[in-house]
Parts: sequence; C-alpha cells; structure tokens
Amino acid sequence: MLRTQIESHSMVKYKPVSDRPSIDIGSPLARDSESDIPRENGVDDAYLTPDHSRRPRRCETFYRAPIKQTFLILLAGIGLMNLGYQVYWFLRSLRPISCNCGETVAEAIANGCRYDSFAAAWLPPACRNDELIDRFEQAGPNPDGSWPYYGDKNKTQVLSVEEVSMLPETGGHFFTTHQWHLVHCAYYWKKMFLAVEQGTIIEHRYNNLAHLDHCEMMFLKRDPLDTIVTEAGVALHSDVIVTAKKHKHDH
Repeated sequence: MLRTQIESHSMVKYKPVSDRPSIDIGSPLARDSESDIPRENGVDDAYLTPDHSRRPRRCETFYRAPIKQTFLILLAGIGLMNLGYQVYWFLRSLRPISCNCGETVAEAIANGCRYDSFAAAWLPPACRNDELIDRFEQAGPNPDGSWPYYGDKNKTQVLSVEEVSMLPETGGHFFTTHQWHLVHCAYYWKKMFLAVEQGTIIEHRYNNLAHLDHCEMMFLKRDPLDTIVTEAGVALHSDVIVTAKKHKHDH
C-alpha cells in the first residue's frame, strides 16, 4: 500500500505542448500573460533573476571618474611643461651671451673656446661656426689649402696657424695677404647668413656696420691677391669693438 502511494506521488503528469495556446513572445499579450502566471512557492522571478541593468552603470561611473581625472592631470602637466619651456627660452633670450674667452689662451681653452682662424680670435661655442672654420682653413692658396702667415711684413718669419693662435700671450701681430682679407670678409657674410637658422651669436667685434664698410673698401681695392697688406692681432675679448688703426689695409 505504501509503495503504491509513493509511486503515485512520483508520477508527474505532463500536458502536451500541442494542447497549449501559442503566443508571440514579443506581443503585449505574452508580457501580460507572463505576469499573470502564478509562481510556485510564492517566490517572484524578480528575486531569482539578477538585475544586470544597474551594476554595469555603477561600474562605468566608477571607472570613468578616475580616467577623466587622470586625463585632465596629464593635460595640465603638459601645459605646465610647455609654459616652463617657453619661459626658460624667453629668459635666456633676455640674458646676453658673451663671446669673451678669458685673459689667457690657457683660460680660453679651459672655457671651451677654440681659435677661429677667419675671426682671428678665440671664441666660445655659441659664437663660432666650426664647419666654416674648417672650410676656411682649407681655402688658402698653399698646396695643402692653408693660409700664409708671417711674423713681419717682409715675410722673413713664417708662422703656422697654431703659432698665430698663441699671439695673445705676447701681444704680437701677424701679417697675411690681401686674399686672406677678402675671404675673411666673405666668410663673415656666410656666418651672418647661417646664424639666422643656426642661432650663432655674431660677436660685437664684427657685428657692426663699420666692419661691413671696411670689407666693402677691401673688395674695391685692386691690390694683387698675394700682396701682404693685412696686419692683425688675435683677440680673446670679442665683445669689444676695436677701432681699426689708420694705416694701410690694417685688419
């Protein structure tokens, strides 16, 4: 008897699907009918089905805020860096750059200066064009491209460019040709032209109208190129404008 009762309870009766009315799940009738279906055990499906529509929105809000703040901080940092860069270069442009190298050749070398042969001066990096210097030292009439330098006008004492560069130690002068003087002027015009794009400082010694007038006069002369007509000293202080002496073709 007990076994018969258990078997009767365990048997589940299913109603054929064909006997149920078909409803379009997208129709209002389907939504209304679904809400009218009684729930077993009094439990509503709203408690059984998780609401996924709320959590993603909270997560999106949670993640968007830090990303937005980080982006704004990065923009502010870039703006401050750019402003600082502009202020630095503005202040640097207000500060004059000296083309002086010191009181002795040793001090000039210690200050990073180099002898500029077409300037006849020791100059710091900001005031010289090393490429032009190298080209000038290969543009002379000597077989190796060097220029002739002498310790006197009669050409009895030949000087190397290294010996010329040491003249500030003795206060001596060197003598050279009319050709040297013309090419010196031409190279200074090149230096001034290139200074616009390279930012080279043209030293006060030559950055003046008087030197341009002097070069104009030299080009109008008709002296032979190999004539010794140029006498010059070697400068350590190129911030100073030196007035040329009143003797023939002095540099």
